[in-house]
Amino acid sequence: MKANRVSISEAKGRLGDLVKRVAYGGERIIVEFRGRPQAAIISYEDLQSLSDRASSPERQLEALERLARLRERIATRTDKRFDAAADIRELREERLDQLDGLR
Repeated sequence: MKANRVSISEAKGRLGDLVKRVAYGGERIIVEFRGRPQAAIISYEDLQSLSDRASSPERQLEALERLARLRERIATRTDKRFDAAADIRELREERLDQLDGLR
């Protein structure tokens, strides 16, 4: 499901309408500030589903395994130009891909 995007100023003026679209129409709304995503408006059911999945023992184990892989990658770096931020970005992108699969 593709999320619609609105600016913060638009969201302020149309919050009631946006909430109805999310709650009853099944939409997801991304709220942007200066063209960058800052928040999302999702239905309460979506929130519960995400919370249930995130807190499941399987998800916690997956997160620990990802951290262990990151720790190994950091420990095996031999070059002086080590960039932990790049590794963290890569893990974040993997996680976002997983979350996109839930939509």
